[in-house]
Amino acid sequence: MNAILKPMPNETGRIPMMNTGQALLSLRDSGYDLPTAIGEVLDNSIEARANRIRIRLDQAADARGKKHVHRIAISDDGNGMDLDTLHHYLVIGFSTRYMHKDTIGKYGVGAKFAALNFGRRIDVWSRDTADGAWLHTEFDLENAIKLEQQGQPIGLDVPCAASIPPDLQELLPSGTGTLVVWSRVDRLEEGRLAADFNGLRLELEKELSRIFRSFIEGGIAIEVNDKPLIAFDPLMLMRNAWHDHVLNKYAAKARADQKKKVGKRGVQELQQHYEAELILDEQIKISRSVARLRVTLYPKEVLRKRGMGGDELAKELRLRENQGSLSFMRLNREVSYTNVPRILPDGVQKPDRFIGIEVAFKPDLDDFFGIRNVKRGVEPHGELRIRIRELLEKAISQARKKIDEQWDKVAREEHENDGEHAAVTAAVKDVDLLMPKGRVEDTATPEQVEEVLEDLANDLGYDKEEDRREYLERIRELPFILETVSFPGSTFIHTQHVGGQVIIRLNKRHPFYRDMWTPIRELAEREPGAVSGEEATRAARRALEALQLLVIAYGKAESMDLNPSRYDDLTMYWGQFLATLMNKVKDIR
Repeated sequence: MNAILKPMPNETGRIPMMNTGQALLSLRDSGYDLPTAIGEVLDNSIEARANRIRIRLDQAADARGKKHVHRIAISDDGNGMDLDTLHHYLVIGFSTRYMHKDTIGKYGVGAKFAALNFGRRIDVWSRDTADGAWLHTEFDLENAIKLEQQGQPIGLDVPCAASIPPDLQELLPSGTGTLVVWSRVDRLEEGRLAADFNGLRLELEKELSRIFRSFIEGGIAIEVNDKPLIAFDPLMLMRNAWHDHVLNKYAAKARADQKKKVGKRGVQELQQHYEAELILDEQIKISRSVARLRVTLYPKEVLRKRGMGGDELAKELRLRENQGSLSFMRLNREVSYTNVPRILPDGVQKPDRFIGIEVAFKPDLDDFFGIRNVKRGVEPHGELRIRIRELLEKAISQARKKIDEQWDKVAREEHENDGEHAAVTAAVKDVDLLMPKGRVEDTATPEQVEEVLEDLANDLGYDKEEDRREYLERIRELPFILETVSFPGSTFIHTQHVGGQVIIRLNKRHPFYRDMWTPIRELAEREPGAVSGEEATRAARRALEALQLLVIAYGKAESMDLNPSRYDDLTMYWGQFLATLMNKVKDIR
């Protein structure tokens, strides 16, 4: 047994309660990830009234050539520390705000545990006067263990003026402030927390911009390797936050593409604020304090339409990470952003990525939120959890309904712009590959095909050249073109077979379209809650009646021929293709 595991008793028989060196080695596994670890140092900078906080990750390669972050430096221009405060800065359990309920930190362990989680040495320089000397304190874990093995106590020397490594001096503020350096970092090699250095840096930027969003919005500058962070607001309420930055970028690109298409020069556009809709803003009274619950529905520019929650824009907006996540804000600083089991109605659903949820509280409610010395793993319990769940039951259901309504509205507008039957003809395009090729002998020349399509565009009233060109481009590859137009006579359906396409015109003047088709279509386009049971029943009966009359009219039309049996193939194919299409094309919105 060595001296650490079996310390020698003194004359009183008492032995140390803690093997400090071994304990500190154990505390290296405190459960921090890099953003929350660095966040502990940023907490101190903010408490010190810093205006600018700079973070620098330094990369190197080991003997095998594998790259890793070997040093992390964090500087601020805050008030700095006097000699006594700096002397105690690295003491575990020491805090000038110990157990205060009006400050970010209160346990006096965060910055120390965080540093040891990633590195084996901590250096701190600080000064509390603009023209004073930079005082220095340090702790080296390996040296401390060696001292303890030699029977000497582990302690901290009185800070003294000391030079700062030349390559770190550019991080120093001109006045008061503090520089914290973690070195001998041994847990940030490539492939551990990220694939490479760039991935690690981006993840750090992303997390810190959300955790400290309120301070960034308030004007405190936080930089990672000289890149200023933009506040990331999961509620999408803050102005000039990340979502505004991304949406303005995509809007500018869309405008540039459109201007290029029509031959206009680009014009600098004003930056727009895309604000979410506030669904709920409720105060929850607990004990003698209150928590604030807010729920938002993201702007329509984020919602867009069904199926767009995983594209490039969605990835930049980090929508997938937001799906069902609650942001817990303790004294304006996020301490958790995660799913909470069984707190959303009917569990987490895909539309929830478009819903922002934030719970804000003060430190006097720490016990109700399960706050620990490591600011992670927050989960409300007791009466607080019950109340949050009750409020979310109504708010999330309302937000989901609004999302569905918005998507339905967009789908209807797209169908209006594209034509009444665009969604069906687009869906049928793929199904046509499964059906036999038509037998029509097509002798039309390309010029004749183009003339037929131009006539159709004229029938539909496409007067503007740009709209006309876009329409013709859209329909050229469709096997079936179904359009509603107006023409005289008693014909309801007019078909043309040309260029390998079947062009079908429905006559909007015909009584079947006017009295049967139009009322059913209008009913289908209304919101679900806006249709009464009586209206739905009446429409269903009328639709059934119309279908019966359609079939009877077909039978009557056959009877007008002296040899109706020659339509047997037509009737057979009609039934066959109808069954195929009914099986493959469903719920087109």
